[in-house]
Amino acid sequence: MTNQAKFKALLDKSEITQERAAQLIAEQTMRPCSVRSVRSWLADPELPSARGCPEWAVLALETRLKLLKML
Repeated sequence: MTNQAKFKALLDKSEITQERAAQLIAEQTMRPCSVRSVRSWLADPELPSARGCPEWAVLALETRLKLLKML
């Protein structure tokens, strides 16, 4: 499973928005995370705006969701 698929599965399972995901990642990492970044990680890889979803983002979101008991 790709990082993009893992990230999308976390969003689907927790029923949070891309905006909320960016907020949670920023809280967990204590570094900025924009909605634009989240959108680029979820974009079709064929699009010029697409970026590979980093492992740290998946782990940060998963950790934060577990802490909030949303998973």
